Amino acid sequence: MVVKDIIRKALADIEASGKNIPNPMGEIYMLLEHLSGKDKLFLTLNKDFEVNEEEFFEFLNKRLNDTPMAYIIGKKHFRDIIIKTDERALIPRFCTEELIDIVNGFIKPDDCVLDMCTGTGAIALAIKEENPLIHVACSDISEDALNLAKENAKLNNLSIDFILSDLFENINETYDILISNPPYISSEEYMGLDKDLFKEPKLALVGGDLGYEYYEKIIKQAREKIKRMIFFEIGYDQGNIVKEILEKYKYKDIKIYKDLESFDRFVSACI
Repeated sequence: MVVKDIIRKALADIEASGKNIPNPMGEIYMLLEHLSGKDKLFLTLNKDFEVNEEEFFEFLNKRLNDTPMAYIIGKKHFRDIIIKTDERALIPRFCTEELIDIVNGFIKPDDCVLDMCTGTGAIALAIKEENPLIHVACSDISEDALNLAKENAKLNNLSIDFILSDLFENINETYDILISNPPYISSEEYMGLDKDLFKEPKLALVGGDLGYEYYEKIIKQAREKIKRMIFFEIGYDQGNIVKEILEKYKYKDIKIYKDLESFDRFVSACI
């Protein structure tokens, strides 16, 4: 089927499904690009270009059944790297890219950096790609997620260390900087999430009944293994809570950073 006919039918199918797809044309073109190997400009200018109809509508049906787009096409751009994405780990979010900019402002050439709760490895790999001289390690409690992170390191030709660990349990070395985007959604909030989020690992989303339990666990233990600074991604309403936990354990120079939508999203502190 040619592009213009696929677009027409896909829009009709989306409307008939009653699903709230915020940017239907954008997602249609993402699928077309994935299947054809052509970019959006080519497909826009060549509406009579043939694309496999069966495959396209198989993918669209998955999307209409709440499968996230990143799982359907199997990859996500993150900073200047490509991250393989599947059900083994949480899909990297655009806002997390802002955390890399913050951390980069504090990294020294001989630093050792640990990315805890790494998931796909996106944070660790982006940090390594942008700071090739430093030593980077990543850890996760999920062996499946850690294997995905290893695949992403190979995909991007980047060398980092991988540690299977429940927080600091198997962390034997010391590091200058800790970065973590831990699970931070409360059990109650989880039940109200969009359906496509239920396709992502619950282990990577829920931070206990209150949502901030992992922050306290990490902050309490970090002094034994982290020498200089820690950085967190946080929920939009957790800035003051995480700040209070850091103060409780005598951390210094605590800063809360807003994301591009002006929500509290990141925290840094000195040991």
